[in-house]
Amino acid sequence: MRVNQSQKKLIQVIFTALFAAVCYVALFFKIPVPSPVGNPFLHLGNLFVILAALLISGPVGGIAGSLGMGLFDLTQGYATYAPKTIVLKLGIGLVAGFVYSKGRKENAKSPVGALALSSLVLLSLGAGLFILRVYKGYEVFIEGMEKSLAVSPALYIFSFVLGFLLLAAAIFAKKLPVKLQYAFLAAVCGIFFNVVGEFLLGAVYHVIMQGSAWPPAFIASAISLPATIINGTFSVAGAVALYIPLEKAFAKSGTNIR
Repeated sequence: MRVNQSQKKLIQVIFTALFAAVCYVALFFKIPVPSPVGNPFLHLGNLFVILAALLISGPVGGIAGSLGMGLFDLTQGYATYAPKTIVLKLGIGLVAGFVYSKGRKENAKSPVGALALSSLVLLSLGAGLFILRVYKGYEVFIEGMEKSLAVSPALYIFSFVLGFLLLAAAIFAKKLPVKLQYAFLAAVCGIFFNVVGEFLLGAVYHVIMQGSAWPPAFIASAISLPATIINGTFSVAGAVALYIPLEKAFAKSGTNIR
């Protein structure tokens, strides 16, 4: 079914509101991750931001994430984190949507090189965290900091899992649809933006809101990254897994809403 521009904009607004509501509700469901230190947990918010970016568009995913997850922060006692949430979720959607848009072009080529590079980065990260865990144990104590850096097994396990999935995508690229390859790459890029953003904006938060100096602010921000990395890995795998059947359903409907 063909739709005109007015209808397309209306449908996009409806999907933005729908995914915003889903992102809001998703944050109430948290899955604890076993860890000897800290209380890391998984949530589905970022997953739905990426999914909306892949199925509809980057702006729809980003705006939905900003509205839904930002509203959650404002209404559930995390108001000071709301600005960071709004910026980062918008960024996830825009980055994922931009990368995926390259795969929708008729002459799109396989991003096998980018998939292989992403795999190498994640496998190297997993190996580094595993080595750190072996030689330093579960807790890495940093002089001058009250909190320790937790090296949860979930960190390197998730890094290895996603790294090998990307490696498999690169190896079997010729057998996978180009759009699916770009969906995987787009999800990884969106989450990479979120991890870097969480680290940098987290440090800024410690400096502005808590009066910390920059060096300890960066260290404190790094301590909070394990849950972000685990969430990111889970979000990539989950978003792509949901994207596969839903993209087919969108294609069968024949409705062009992008």
